[in-house]
Amino acid sequence: MSDPVLVVTGATGFLGRELVHHLLAAEPTTRLALLVRGRDEAQARARGAEVLRDRLSGEALAAAERRVEIVRADLERDNLGLDNATYAGLAGRATGVIHGAASVSFSLPLEQARAINVEGTRRVLDLANAAECPFDYIGTAYVAGDRSGTALETELDVGQRFHNTYEQTKLESEKLVRARAGEQRVTIYRPSIIVGDSRTGRTSSFKVLYWPLKIFSRGFRWAPGRPDAVMDVVPSDFVVQAICHLRKQTGPSGQAYHLCAGREHAATLEQLSTAASRFFGCKPAVFVKPDLFVRARPFIDRFTFGKLRRILTTGRVYTPYLSLQLWFDTSHTRAALAGTGIAAPGVEDFFLNQLRFARDTDFGKKLAHPEA
Repeated sequence: MSDPVLVVTGATGFLGRELVHHLLAAEPTTRLALLVRGRDEAQARARGAEVLRDRLSGEALAAAERRVEIVRADLERDNLGLDNATYAGLAGRATGVIHGAASVSFSLPLEQARAINVEGTRRVLDLANAAECPFDYIGTAYVAGDRSGTALETELDVGQRFHNTYEQTKLESEKLVRARAGEQRVTIYRPSIIVGDSRTGRTSSFKVLYWPLKIFSRGFRWAPGRPDAVMDVVPSDFVVQAICHLRKQTGPSGQAYHLCAGREHAATLEQLSTAASRFFGCKPAVFVKPDLFVRARPFIDRFTFGKLRRILTTGRVYTPYLSLQLWFDTSHTRAALAGTGIAAPGVEDFFLNQLRFARDTDFGKKLAHPEA
């Protein structure tokens, strides 16, 4: 194949899938090359094809398949696991690279997380460098770690500590991207807590915020966290639209954008839990300090069973995010998006849609296409 392509990593994940479908709809002349991992070519192609079949069928699917190439790749191997000819051919055709692939596990050992999130980013940066094309990096606002107060878009490492290896390696990865800003065209996007589409609530990822919501839906009133904890929540369609607009702008290389609700629209945990308790018809939550919740683990394990026990156990990694006193400044983002109609909505404008979708799919269990 010889046509120019926009290279996308992370397409089989929740946000990557949304990004691919937005690009197909909004940029009808753009061809995509999706870098997809797989134990062999057949599995990689099947995983990539499922991204398209998730939303499309008939002629729309056929048209998308003509515009999308699936390239089996491995971010943990030199040259992304590609042979020299394939790598050179891809670099020769790439007009841009959007790097969204990462391990989002909060519990990976540090070196394993680095192998994917840092070294993987280094290899994708090298591809963009060989192609002499722009590199768009999807990071996270939670590189701010355990900070409190306001985190600026111009700040990164200010000596903060981290809640998990995900935050730490995403900061290390962003440092790497910023270090290339003098020799490559790079842009950084830092979303906060991403939930489903603002209109439909559709998501394939039921993590972080969805954990306490699931607790409420099961009638468990005790929840870890502070009622005044800042919950910076944004819908996936805002994040995708913002990335696709901002990647075409001509701001300085190395610019970081907080794709966040910011002080203007961030909610509190109490606001969200109150809305959830009304929706699920249960009593309002009683908040306890996360460290007390952790210390109560033996009690919880002894007196809870089945689904509730699994929910409480698997979601413990999210407890730090239910006590944060952290706001994200969005000055650069708002200025860059001014006049476009793309803006982070207030949580009251989309939160009920998230609750409906979570209820109707039993938090993903009834979802036709779970996250790959």
